[in-house]
Amino acid sequence: MSNNIRKRFSEFSWFFFGILALLGVAASGIQVIRVTDDRRALFLELTRNQEAQDSLLEEYSRLLLERGTLLSYQNVDRIAQRRLNMYFPEKVTSVVRGAKEESLGENGTGS
Repeated sequence: MSNNIRKRFSEFSWFFFGILALLGVAASGIQVIRVTDDRRALFLELTRNQEAQDSLLEEYSRLLLERGTLLSYQNVDRIAQRRLNMYFPEKVTSVVRGAKEESLGENGTGS
């Protein structure tokens, strides 16, 4: 009788082991699917972020070009003449306020 019990226990243990192995394989497969789906979603988000970065870099480049154009001497001069009615003077003189006048001696140095 003990031999019969051992035989049934052995069959039951193999059956139990097979069920556990099958459940483990199924759980592993489901986990692989979940991880693959998460990875695919992260890759799509990365792609969208890279496209957004590219468009922002393009806009930044255009803005730098526009700023360079607006700050050019010709553009500033044109805006000053048209909007502010400013013109470059014909005769330019230098005026220094608060400077002592020194007389130059015969050798060209101040006394």
